[in-house]
Amino acid sequence: MLRLFQLLWHARWGSDSDGVAPLWYISSMQKALIIVIAVIAVLVIAWAVLRTADEPEAPAPDVAEPAEPVPLPPDPRVPPPPITADAPEPEVELPPLQDSDPFVRERLESLELPGPWLEQDQYVRRLTVLAENASRGYVPRRQLAFLAPNEPFKAVTRNDAVFIDPVSYTRYDPYLAQLQSIEPSRLAGLLTTLTPLVEVALGEIGVQAPPGEVYAEAMRQVMAVPVLRRDIELVQPEVMYQYADPELEALSQLQKQVLRMGPDNVERLQAYLRQLAGEMNLNI
Repeated sequence: MLRLFQLLWHARWGSDSDGVAPLWYISSMQKALIIVIAVIAVLVIAWAVLRTADEPEAPAPDVAEPAEPVPLPPDPRVPPPPITADAPEPEVELPPLQDSDPFVRERLESLELPGPWLEQDQYVRRLTVLAENASRGYVPRRQLAFLAPNEPFKAVTRNDAVFIDPVSYTRYDPYLAQLQSIEPSRLAGLLTTLTPLVEVALGEIGVQAPPGEVYAEAMRQVMAVPVLRRDIELVQPEVMYQYADPELEALSQLQKQVLRMGPDNVERLQAYLRQLAGEMNLNI
């Protein structure tokens, strides 16, 4: 076999220098012999490969599977691992309505509200009256007295007509900024937590509707306020200004008050309430 490969090598690349003649110098008989030997070598190699592939593998020795380990009893000295799966949060234990101020104040403080907002009392009852009044289009001025702007309302006269001075709109900018600083999801969570207390407070004023329905109706009042990017004309038949446009004057008390905040602030308030309603699953 080795001689065959030597002959084949030199048939292609060899020379007379190593004593082996090139293939074209070999006789016809020798050439025929080389070809026969090469064919036999190929057949032998193929048979050996196929035989090895066709032979079944020796069966693996039977090995007994290990028995499942018996779990050891928990060591009482080792605390159990914390539960990280989606375990339900424990329900919040609410205080009675009349004792709820510390509970609510603690949660309002985490919202970083201004001092005057935190120095009130009867939070749940104030919230309830605000939501119930707003749901009917009224403004509970006594409940919101601490939120009154410091600057007075201003009007401007042009060609014998009176209009809202746009400077008056800026009085409400800090309130909208403060509201927008609170994540709607956090406010929604607080309102949801207080639902049982609000139900009690609604019952005190004779309202049987659930808090969610009251909130939703109050939000609808605000969402119905038009966003007017034009001068708004006023009239003053007596002491108080009124809207010269009968359609605007026909709006509810709450809606007319929101309109005085100016178009930018109306849009900001409506956008926030839309997010809040989404977090609370309210249809507004």
